[in-house]
Amino acid sequence: MTTVALNLSRSAEKLGEVPGRLRAGGLELRLGSGKGTTSEADVIASLEGCAAVIAGQEPYTAEVFDACPTLRLVVRFGVGFDAVDVAAASERGVLVATIPGTNEWGVADHALGLMLDLAHGISRHDRAMRRGEWQAQQGVDLWQATLGIVGLGLIGRSVARRAAGFDMRVIAYEPYPVMEFVEEHGVELTSIEDVFRESDFVTLHLPSMPETEKSVDTSKLALMKPTAFLINTARGNLVDEDALYAAVQSGQIAGAGVDAWAAEPMTDPRWAELENVVLTPHSGASTHGVWTASGEMAAEIVLKVLRDEQPDQLLNSEAWERRRR
Repeated sequence: MTTVALNLSRSAEKLGEVPGRLRAGGLELRLGSGKGTTSEADVIASLEGCAAVIAGQEPYTAEVFDACPTLRLVVRFGVGFDAVDVAAASERGVLVATIPGTNEWGVADHALGLMLDLAHGISRHDRAMRRGEWQAQQGVDLWQATLGIVGLGLIGRSVARRAAGFDMRVIAYEPYPVMEFVEEHGVELTSIEDVFRESDFVTLHLPSMPETEKSVDTSKLALMKPTAFLINTARGNLVDEDALYAAVQSGQIAGAGVDAWAAEPMTDPRWAELENVVLTPHSGASTHGVWTASGEMAAEIVLKVLRDEQPDQLLNSEAWERRRR
């Protein structure tokens, strides 16, 4: 029987009918952890004899592929693939896919939720109430504020749609914009520097690539208004966390909402000392609807490949051609 690994950090039950669908396709399932801290040795052990894996944040390196000769397919349970060495996979004929279009509403909702929390001090007031304090601190308005979106892909565009409900002015930095969307929704395209300079809220939605690593650094943060907030629901390595901590602690910026961290799980105790931050454990895409849609697409990709059909979501179609030679 063909074996598929589900290396996810949450239980397979969260995927609804997906495990049953895979088993109905004649597949045996093996559950793994899927955490970013998983060692290469543990990844290799979890994949022994497997033809495919629905992958979490664990590393997929050349060493992993070399040690797993039966592996044909890695499906990332999400849209980011920075934990997968796609070039190494392609050289070995291993297919790599993501599941685009299945999580943008959850992440966009989360980004707006962080903005609202920071603007109105919801978490801060909750903590005070639990201490027995009754003292409302003045917040700021999301209504008609300027929202700066860095990265106007699927998630960034979903955030822009939601911002319209708050009558926000939306400015954005995007090297390859969908101009039909930009014009329809009145988005103002500008430089990344002007996004940081003019916005009341800056929200990050860039992919993780070498050229985007720590692109939000001391110089970018210095451009922000002292009344502005930074939101990161994308990837932790987009931000120089030491620079962000210093900017928030010193009052250089008003605060931050952080869902994505350079090292996960995040255990840095400094952040807990700050009142003007909202911290979440990379949970933006953790909703029932996102998990159901993601699981269904991931399962369909696995079943297609094992039926020898090419899925549309491949990142390395050259590996498909290599396998068919």
